[in-house]
Amino acid sequence: MENIDTGAKKKGNSILNSAKYSSSNTDEWYTTYETIADELAHYHGQFKGKVVLCNCDDPFESNFTYYFLRHFNQLQLKKLICTSYAGSKIDQIHDNSQLQMTLFDDIGEPLSVGQGYVLIVSKVPGEPGAEVSDETIKAVLERKGAVKRLKGSGDFRSDECIEFLKECDICCTNPPFSLFASLFSLLVKYEKQYLLIGNQNAITYKEIFPMIKENKAWVGYHFGDMAFRVPADTEPRSTRFWIDETGQKWRSLGNAMWLTNLDVSQRHKDLILTEHYSPDKYPHYDNFDAINVRRVIDIPMDYDGIMGVPITYLKYHNGYQFEIVGEANHGSDNEFDLFKPKVGGKELFKRILIRKIRYTPVSEFRILDLFCGAGGLSWGMDKNPYFKTTVALDFDAHAADTFKKNMPYAEVVVGDITDSAVKERIVSLAQQTGVNMIVGGPPCQGYSMKGKKLGLEDPRNFLFREYLSLVEKLQPEVFVIENVKGLLLSANGWFKEQIIQAIEALGYTVKFGILNAADFGVPQSRERTIFICSKNREIPLPRPTVERRTTVRDAIGDLAYLESNEGAFEQEYSTEIQSAYQAMMRAGSEKLYNHQASNHKQVAIDKLKLIPPEQGKECLPEEMHGKQKFKTTWGRLKWDEVSPTIDTRFDASSNGTNNHPFLNRAITPREAARIQSFDDSFIFYGSKVYVRKQVGNAVPPLLAKAIADQIYSILGATEPECSEND
Repeated sequence: MENIDTGAKKKGNSILNSAKYSSSNTDEWYTTYETIADELAHYHGQFKGKVVLCNCDDPFESNFTYYFLRHFNQLQLKKLICTSYAGSKIDQIHDNSQLQMTLFDDIGEPLSVGQGYVLIVSKVPGEPGAEVSDETIKAVLERKGAVKRLKGSGDFRSDECIEFLKECDICCTNPPFSLFASLFSLLVKYEKQYLLIGNQNAITYKEIFPMIKENKAWVGYHFGDMAFRVPADTEPRSTRFWIDETGQKWRSLGNAMWLTNLDVSQRHKDLILTEHYSPDKYPHYDNFDAINVRRVIDIPMDYDGIMGVPITYLKYHNGYQFEIVGEANHGSDNEFDLFKPKVGGKELFKRILIRKIRYTPVSEFRILDLFCGAGGLSWGMDKNPYFKTTVALDFDAHAADTFKKNMPYAEVVVGDITDSAVKERIVSLAQQTGVNMIVGGPPCQGYSMKGKKLGLEDPRNFLFREYLSLVEKLQPEVFVIENVKGLLLSANGWFKEQIIQAIEALGYTVKFGILNAADFGVPQSRERTIFICSKNREIPLPRPTVERRTTVRDAIGDLAYLESNEGAFEQEYSTEIQSAYQAMMRAGSEKLYNHQASNHKQVAIDKLKLIPPEQGKECLPEEMHGKQKFKTTWGRLKWDEVSPTIDTRFDASSNGTNNHPFLNRAITPREAARIQSFDDSFIFYGSKVYVRKQVGNAVPPLLAKAIADQIYSILGATEPECSEND
């Protein structure tokens, strides 16, 4: 393996970052594997299911390519696309020995470095979540059909390479410094996410600075010194140049950076300010009404005017604590370059101009829950002590009864949201109780149409429009919409765009995506579309809160004793706690409720007796399969996996994978509630048909709590985390 670090730390293979777009050596700075790995480690969750493009690299030299191949399964990528520019150099060094690798294109002809080509990988052998071996990577690179010749040179600006750009979700590369702005402009034009290495001077470019100013681009985690490999013909320099023990030449930049629009944690942390303003310490500029702040750590807490701060401030910039007013550089490059910074006739280095934003944190979130059902969203959010549901609405009287009995502090209204009298009452109650947040899952029936696209104008989506009309009337600080996964995926995302436009037209920022409840401690794979919409601050979706997923055994292992038609609405606990999750579920509950097994017909019990533990329909004789077409019917849950999605027919053995792992019955309402993450103190009321509907339609409370916790971390009156300042 090649020694690619000055400290003799060996990592990576012969894949080295190279893209020769000009004859200038300044365009041939090759990124180390460590540089990439250290930065990319912060973004893993944001690459799941994405198409990644490396369009300034030679696939057989680039450490970007190597990183994504090595972590393809760990990141759960959908596809990796890497294009090569004609004429790029191939060093192929492995521990100072030549790697012998003959590379062929999709028609079996040897590749030539004089022609552009593209590597496309949709699958890499290996275990899910595990790193890929070098031997496997080599096999992937040499596989016939993996590499295709390009018609042109491979320039990322060419039409054929732009087609690859259109296909990708995230572009990750080290573009030639001289073409950084060109690539950035293309990424903005096609609305792509990106993670790019560049020179900090690029921040002041007219193409880039406006995006930073508008909080649409920001710097990554590494902002400062960075080492790069350079070609053998690079001329020696007196500083920031060395040759390692292998003969490899190196250059470093003290002002390198990662530039991105992927979310980074520091964007959401307020900078701790400790200094006070005084005219002596903070002189005004000679030619502009602003004060000069020498170091980031010196930013005063009590000055409301414009301040010029070092460019390193961008490492800590929170667009909701400070607004970027402009830059002080040459005073002529672009409309945001306001003046050349001078104090007492002495010219200073370029500055970023900022001004404090006045924002009052929210101390308590008072919720209106629309389409509330039994109350999964509210029950989960109310577990955060700063959230409280004060008003709820649902058309289903049985679900509303369960909601009211579990959350008696809320005003629960039963009625049709389209009824003007009901709506007036909801608005009145919301205003009386100080509602500043709305949550709910308005049904969207018309988003999957294949014919005429009516979107929010489709009469089937009137309930969604009613939800937004209440947002417009009540003007909450924040609102949350949850819906089925298909909402984002239908009609090639067209309906999603309609929703976003409607939300933004109301003056709210919006972040959205698909969350899997299993990532938040829920023992169930349940994917839901979530929109978090805020008036004042952009709120990203929460990141997973658990590393190890909660299993069916964790959830219901202590309840494994009832057979068909056994149990009661109320009973004593008869077993000991067997897991931390069960302890959490039992907390605050003195008795066990809703643990009643269905009264199955004998034919159903006989079928289940033929199905071994954790198995399914495949174990039955074909003549006993019945009319159900789905493979999951008559399935048993698996003890040491998460449950599939709980639906409203979980009590029917033939419905799906709803049967107990080894007992001859379907799961009980309490077991289904545990799998949904309702703790045992939440009691469901009504007949069996109503209870199963309440449980199956609910939002898992632990998922709801994670959303509430994320909202409070951005909008709440908490003490921000400390940061190291310059």
